[in-house]
Amino acid sequence: MNLVEIALDDLSGAETFPLDALMTLRQKWPDARGPLLDALKNFASGADRSPENAEKVFFGLHLMAEKREAEAWAPLLAVAMEGEALYDMIGDAVSETLPAILVSLYAGDLDGLKKLIEAPKADEWGRVAALECFSALAANGEIPMDEAKAFLAHCFETLQPRQNHPVWYGWQGCVALLGLSELEPLAARAFRQGLVDKNVLAFEDFQSDLRASRAAASLADLFEERGIRPVEDALDALAVFEEEDETPAEPAENRLKNVGRNDPCPCGSGKKYKKCCLGKE
Repeated sequence: MNLVEIALDDLSGAETFPLDALMTLRQKWPDARGPLLDALKNFASGADRSPENAEKVFFGLHLMAEKREAEAWAPLLAVAMEGEALYDMIGDAVSETLPAILVSLYAGDLDGLKKLIEAPKADEWGRVAALECFSALAANGEIPMDEAKAFLAHCFETLQPRQNHPVWYGWQGCVALLGLSELEPLAARAFRQGLVDKNVLAFEDFQSDLRASRAAASLADLFEERGIRPVEDALDALAVFEEEDETPAEPAENRLKNVGRNDPCPCGSGKKYKKCCLGKE
C-alpha cells in the first residue's frame, strides 16, 4: 500500500483523530482527490453506506471544501435531500461545519441550493445550512441582494412545514444577518405563528441580530465572524470535533445522546445545548 492508501484507511479505522492521515492526504491531494470523491459518490448512490465509508466521507468533505472541489456539490446535495442519510454520513457536521462546506463547494448551482432549502423531506439542519450558505452568498455579492430578498419573501409563503421547525430558525437568521428590514414584518408573523421555537429564540433576539447587521460596516466581515465562510483550512474546521473524539462515550448510559448541538438545552435555560451544558457533563 502507498501512503495515500494507508491514510485513506486511517480515516475510517483510527481510534484517535487522524491528524497524520489528513496531513498526508492534503499534501498528496492529486492522488487523494479521486478516492475521496468516489467515497462520497458511493455513499450518495447507495453503493456503500457503511460506517467506514461514512467516516471517510466526513473527513474527506472538509478536505474537499478546502480544495474547492465543486464536483462534490451534487452528491452532497443528493444525500441532504434524502433526510436522515445526511446525518448518517457526516454526523454533527450537519449543524457545525456544513454551511462552510456548502459555501466552499458552491459553483453557481443556485437552483440546487434553493431546491434543498425548499424540500420538506430533506435533512432539517441541512436545509438550515443551505439557508446560511444562501445568505453568505448574498452577503458576498454572489447573489444580488434584491434577488435574495425576493426569494426569502417567497419562502415565507411556501416553506413547509407550516409549524415549529428548524428551517424557520434558518429563515429568520437569513433575514436578520442580511439586514433585510423590509422583511421584519414577515419575521414578526413567523414568531407569532410559532414557526420559530420561542424557547430557542425570541423575536427580540431576531431584532437584535437585525440591528447588528444593519450597523455592520461589512456584511462579509459579519459572516466571517459568525463562521459562515469558505473553509480555508480543513484541520481548523475539524478542530471542533477533535476534543469530542478524545472523550470516551458510553451511549447506553448517556441521557443526552439524542440531544443535538442546536436543540434546546435539556436544563431548561432556553439556550441552545451547544451554548449551555454541552461540555459540562
